[in-house]
Amino acid sequence: AERKIPVQYAKRVVGRKMYGGQSTNIPIKVVMAGVMPIIFASSIMAFPATIVRLAMAGELPTAGLGYTILGCLSAGYGPWWTDIIYSVIYFLLIIFFTYFYTSIQFNPIEIANNMKKSGGYIPGYRPGKPTSDFIALVSNRLNLAGAVFLAIIAILPILFTHASGINGLQIGGTSLLIMEGVALESVRQIESQM
Repeated sequence: AERKIPVQYAKRVVGRKMYGGQSTNIPIKVVMAGVMPIIFASSIMAFPATIVRLAMAGELPTAGLGYTILGCLSAGYGPWWTDIIYSVIYFLLIIFFTYFYTSIQFNPIEIANNMKKSGGYIPGYRPGKPTSDFIALVSNRLNLAGAVFLAIIAILPILFTHASGINGLQIGGTSLLIMEGVALESVRQIESQM
């Protein structure tokens, strides 16, 4: 899904021709970061568990503090309550990396400056800083909804495993998101070729 911010371009008269005066929009996706926050979060969560496994020469602890810590950093390992801690940490990391990746990828100040240079404005907002503030506000609100959506999709297989008692669930939330993204992109490219 995306939110379309309307943009108007001012009319200019050059000689006997009139330029501009058109209306367009800026599409801002709800999940602008895609699957990257999930990939970053799962990599961060897997790193300490990998270090523990390497340090113990492949032998995993079966009791004590190492067992509990490894359970909090790995889904499906350790007591049942460690999966809850794992899920909460994973959820928060996905939200953090959604904002982090979007802040690197999407620059509202640059968009506002480009609109100002080309004579564009968002109705109800002055060109420049008010426009960039509005775009940043819309982006942050959409990022929150998108980040929560990504986190729920990523944690759903863990919750399903506990609810159903089926271990070794092979289809995770990340793979479903990747398949959905590829399918939507394929449809877009087919439509653009027709």
